[in-house]
Amino acid sequence: MLDDVISATISVVVALAVAIPLAPALRRHPALFYLAAALAVAVYAWQRFSGGYVVGTNWFIDMIQKAYLSCAFLAIVMFVGVMPETSALRRRLQPVRGELSIVSFILMTGHAAAFLPAYLPRLRQVFASHLGLSASIVVAVLLAAIFALLAVTSLRAIRSRMPHGAWKAIQRLSYLMVALLYAHILLALGRTALASRASSAARLAIVVYTALLVAYAVLRVRKALRDRDRRRALAAEAQGSAGEASASGAMGATDATDRTGAVGVSGLGRREG
Repeated sequence: MLDDVISATISVVVALAVAIPLAPALRRHPALFYLAAALAVAVYAWQRFSGGYVVGTNWFIDMIQKAYLSCAFLAIVMFVGVMPETSALRRRLQPVRGELSIVSFILMTGHAAAFLPAYLPRLRQVFASHLGLSASIVVAVLLAAIFALLAVTSLRAIRSRMPHGAWKAIQRLSYLMVALLYAHILLALGRTALASRASSAARLAIVVYTALLVAYAVLRVRKALRDRDRRRALAAEAQGSAGEASASGAMGATDATDRTGAVGVSGLGRREG
């Protein structure tokens, strides 16, 4: 459990250290950060599959294998979206949310690579005898497909060529992705968390992810309500301004009619004469 706490803590620190101070560099040179994320996954794969384990790097293996680092970047993307519009941190990170989500996706491939080799050869057996695990795999496949779609459409070269409405519609799938991620965690860790005392790390993971999801949901709802109130206030202000302009225009027209009425009669008299 201590190793998991250390790995998760380091993951949060690394994600914040990359996202906040390096946001301008990430905006200008995203490919360098994508390459760094891919390199981290490659180093993990080398240690995991080729016997190239380096003593004292358990924390790094857990960061990739258990998706701590990927989820840390994803959490930043999520919570930036529910920050107030006036927040300095939001203004700094909002322009790189797409890039951060791509980094998160690349790192998540390491998590997939860790478990696919274990489950693919016995997939039929798993589906026949382990309902919870089978559901977790199905959810993981859907989650991976949505995450990949979101990441690809976050690439500037793709995003710039898409109609804005279509891009926004795809990005709204991120809410479904978050729900599937939480379901995957519960299905993958729930049975272990309830099985024995030795599963304290699984229980802690469920508690942490649940707390994050609840906090995000509360902030998301609060921001939606604030945005609604602001739109209503702006609409009322616009309607009031339009009403004042209309009344002012009507008064001006009345004054103009009063002033030109005598001239019209006089002119008519001249035409008749």
